[in-house]
Amino acid sequence: MADRLLTTVSPHLHKKDETIQKAMRNVLLALAPAAIWAVIVFGMNVVYIIAVSMVTAALSELLMRKIMGRKQTLGDLSAMVTALLFAFLLPPTTPLWVVAIGVFIAVALFKELFGGLGKNVFNPAIAARVVLYFLPLAIYGQKFVKPFFWKTSGFFTPVATSVSNGVATFKNLAGGHVDIVAAATPLSLIKNGRLLAPDVITGSTPVAATYVNGAGRPNFVSLFFGLKGGTIGEISVLLLLLGGIFLIYRRTVDWRIPVGIIGTYFVLSLVTWFYPGYALFSGGLWLGAFYMATDWVTSPVTRRGKWIYAVGIGATVFILRFFFSRPEGVALSIFAWNIGALVIDRYIAMPKFGELGVGAFNRLPALPQPAPESYAWRPHFLE
Repeated sequence: MADRLLTTVSPHLHKKDETIQKAMRNVLLALAPAAIWAVIVFGMNVVYIIAVSMVTAALSELLMRKIMGRKQTLGDLSAMVTALLFAFLLPPTTPLWVVAIGVFIAVALFKELFGGLGKNVFNPAIAARVVLYFLPLAIYGQKFVKPFFWKTSGFFTPVATSVSNGVATFKNLAGGHVDIVAAATPLSLIKNGRLLAPDVITGSTPVAATYVNGAGRPNFVSLFFGLKGGTIGEISVLLLLLGGIFLIYRRTVDWRIPVGIIGTYFVLSLVTWFYPGYALFSGGLWLGAFYMATDWVTSPVTRRGKWIYAVGIGATVFILRFFFSRPEGVALSIFAWNIGALVIDRYIAMPKFGELGVGAFNRLPALPQPAPESYAWRPHFLE
């Protein structure tokens, strides 16, 4: 084996004891605290959604690889990571059949149909969520509830969104109505211009936050510690941050991407004074920055490329939130820049041996430059 040249497709492993399975296990461990906290806040509905997502993902991968005559790879846990991330992108009252359709799109189409892990152009969970944006099923991903809504329906009672004539209600498995109403998330308050309005927030739609200030707006405790409405995975900035730090420590993800995304978004919101505090700690920015944009396969491989990719995502999220009607924008931004990563890897890389020109972007610093290697022994003629 020492005399053989081995070539493999990305993602490439750079540590001796590193495997795809270990990397995926690290991601699952990093997301576990946020998942547990989501169960506490939103009840067993979160468990039902995650369970259906994972079972469907496993069956989808087994089926597709059987049909396409490929070796089964369920043991690498990549389908489980996709399933958990997709579940994190959904509201806690998403109907289970919508969950199954979405995760099938993620695994069967955007993962396996592209050739499997290492060959997919888009992050499968992100791509499936974007597809749902443009289907009639989108309505089920746009209705949110207040934290601890299970105190009305029961902790273990499955509750799903039901839509009739454009009006959303909530029902249990038996079809009976549950006394729960849709609530306004912090991002929807920003988009509607109600967050910093001079009057106290009132109306038939409650604010999806446990703790509010005197004007009825979510306070920092609700935003940072996850006592607010939204998708399953955007709930606790604190737990997502701790999980992200764990992944950086284990070198499962590159720190440049989350720092570039969050930093760019914060600077732009600060310069324009577009609710910098509220917008930074609301929505799926932290989930996307640490766990989705850092996907090995769909992000650039060079240091310069990672910075351009990250700044681009952060700026695109800001543009979508600031100028367009959608209050979120993280999934669409990462989806768009997954395509951009292909261009970045082609044109923003060190020139190959024999190439004459160096592109302008390649003159940018790598931030930081890799440390020079030191050698314990040097030939005398180099002294």
